[in-house]
Amino acid sequence: MLTDEQKSWLDAGIAEFDSGRFWDAHEEWEDLWKSLKAQDYDILYVKGIQGLIQSAALLFQVEKQNRRGVVNMWGKLTDKLGLPGDPKMVDLWGIEVEPLLIALQPFYLDAASDQPLWELVASDVKIANLS
Repeated sequence: MLTDEQKSWLDAGIAEFDSGRFWDAHEEWEDLWKSLKAQDYDILYVKGIQGLIQSAALLFQVEKQNRRGVVNMWGKLTDKLGLPGDPKMVDLWGIEVEPLLIALQPFYLDAASDQPLWELVASDVKIANLS
């Protein structure tokens, strides 16, 4: 269970993410992550919020057309959240993890290709519309 302050960080991060402000989402969620770590929260959820942070970072790297950054973030976030078809959790405080992974995978696949097209739009990914 999250405190009111923790819930506000989660919600603010979702709002920033859904507005395409991925760096700001990362910052909000980082406050939540630090708070959870400090209270020895269940490690699955600590890693889960870290995976959300890395999801925002991946989309930030997409906007910069940074192939290496996208590929690195995909590896980091899938280590925390799992893969499409094999998520490590179903739900992270109301965020459905597998649909997020499915939405992010095409960005990774494009960046990891020999000739990325960079035609996908990062701001099209919305947590609120994943279910």
